[in-house]
Amino acid sequence: MAGNLLDLANRLEKKKAEIETAASEAAVFVAVTAVAELAYTTPVDTSKALSSWEVTLDAPSSNVGKAHYPGEKGSTRNASAAETIAQAKSVLVNKKPGQKIYITNNQPYIKRLDEGHSGQQAAGFVARCMAKVRKAVQRYKLKLK
Repeated sequence: MAGNLLDLANRLEKKKAEIETAASEAAVFVAVTAVAELAYTTPVDTSKALSSWEVTLDAPSSNVGKAHYPGEKGSTRNASAAETIAQAKSVLVNKKPGQKIYITNNQPYIKRLDEGHSGQQAAGFVARCMAKVRKAVQRYKLKLK
């Protein structure tokens, strides 16, 4: 009887670790998807705003970012967006199960951009990005089944 209970306890611990790892991997998928959507959807002039989407673990960032590749009139959008995503992935590779992921953008004008103060995007681009992320999560869940 004691052996059976010990076996059960060991199996439950193993299953717990598997679930925690799977949840952590799902969180990383969601974060990368969100950063990619935000980076390629944020209105661009100098690349400062899109370069300022920052991923951190355990606590939100207080950094006000600089353009990865400064430009004018969106000329460096793709290079800066790719670097934003690469930096997010480099942080997320260190995520451990249970760690919180934060995605922040501390540019003082990011809220105004989201309110539609740019001709490049209608108001609410952040919410639209998150709707796309939710759809990606649904596809991810189907893949797990």
